[in-house]
Amino acid sequence: MNDRANNKCTLGAETGPIIVRQIVGEKEKQKALDIHVVVPERKPSIEQIVDVFVKEVEVNSVDVITDKVIVRGEFEIKAIYVASLPDQPVHAVEIRHYKWTLDIDIPGARRGMDAEASVVVEFVDYDVEDHHRAYKYKNFDPIDCSDDDDDCDHDHHHDDDCEDHDHHHDDDCDDHDHHHHHHRNCREFDVSVILKVTAKVMTDREVTLGIGTLPTKPKG
Repeated sequence: MNDRANNKCTLGAETGPIIVRQIVGEKEKQKALDIHVVVPERKPSIEQIVDVFVKEVEVNSVDVITDKVIVRGEFEIKAIYVASLPDQPVHAVEIRHYKWTLDIDIPGARRGMDAEASVVVEFVDYDVEDHHRAYKYKNFDPIDCSDDDDDCDHDHHHDDDCEDHDHHHDDDCDDHDHHHHHHRNCREFDVSVILKVTAKVMTDREVTLGIGTLPTKPKG
């Protein structure tokens, strides 16, 4: 019995400091982005947007400064649309490596501490100016095919892409407003993206265990 008791005391006395990973703070924050997308000239204009989505969302770096974490990342935007052409083929337009940065307040954070972050997409939507057919499709507005309404002339012999005009006169897009005020070419739209970023700051603390750390007699 004495040997066992002595062994227990020896083990307790030999227990020294250990390193414990401690969370200094953890917080989440939203990042709202409004992104303007322009269809390249080599692609046809938009008749109807089918879908817009965000992919390849990632965090590239997490930097800790005093009471704050700086998170940087990137993602890609892809839009699928029906082209404003007689046979209405489906095309896609993309923005790659769109960069974003977000600072998150975490009291107690200091340079040199470890940090990690994650990101998810909470919301994606697009907006088109109301004089485009793509706007009518999105908002389920009826497209009036009455007389002198050029909303319905996209299947005629001409295409309203500026770069595809073979006419003898040089017109730009703005010059068509008085002839085609209901159906201007849609080559631009805005995408709204909301990200949710969660950041965590951690540090190593030294904790001492064992009997030697206990007071020998009560205070007072």
